[in-house]
Amino acid sequence: MPKRILIIGILFCLGGVLAIWEVVTDIFQSHLNLNFAVLMLPVGIGILKGKKRSQWWGRFWIFLGYIGCGLLAGACAISPENLNVNWFDNEIQGTDAIPSVLFGLAFVTVALVTIHRLLYSEKAKDYFNQKSEPSGGINSVRSTHFVDTP
Repeated sequence: MPKRILIIGILFCLGGVLAIWEVVTDIFQSHLNLNFAVLMLPVGIGILKGKKRSQWWGRFWIFLGYIGCGLLAGACAISPENLNVNWFDNEIQGTDAIPSVLFGLAFVTVALVTIHRLLYSEKAKDYFNQKSEPSGGINSVRSTHFVDTP
């Protein structure tokens, strides 16, 4: 398994576990939290197993991240006075938060682009193609050509 796949798979698993943790803690606080990011856990496990479908779902989550970054950048441009950033119990509000938000957006966008490129690199494609090829087991499909003789 290439290191890039290991790291990406672990990141997806971590994202899913953190989402599950958030849902569970909210339940104990009598809040209902429908966090679809819990589905990142099976995607991460599938990436670690080399499943091509999980590679596709990984791209889906990455594109959702791109959309979220774009929406946040748009909100920052449209109404900067409504920004609110919390960092280690330090709260920054309004236009003072613009540099922090833009730095965070840039960091997340670069991380998403990097993960996307690594997930679809040649090494990754080779790994997913190798894992998806039939191994000759009971579940593999073999084609047999019959020649019709007169």
